[in-house]
Amino acid sequence: MKKSKTRFLLLAIFAILMLIVISAGIAEESLLLILIGLILFIATFGVGFTQKKKYRENGWL
Repeated sequence: MKKSKTRFLLLAIFAILMLIVISAGIAEESLLLILIGLILFIATFGVGFTQKKKYRENGWL
C-alpha cells in the first residue's frame, strides 16, 4: 500500500523557507539568523532522508 507523499512536499517547502532565512540573514548581516537557518536546513534534510529510507524499507514508495 502506497502512502501519501505530502510529508515530503512539506519538508521541501520548509527547506526552501530556510534558504530564504539564510539569505535574509546574509542581507542583514545577522550571524544568528544565518546559523539558525543553517541548522534547521540541515535538520530538515536529515528528517527527509530518514523518512525516505523508512518509506523505501517498508515498500511505501
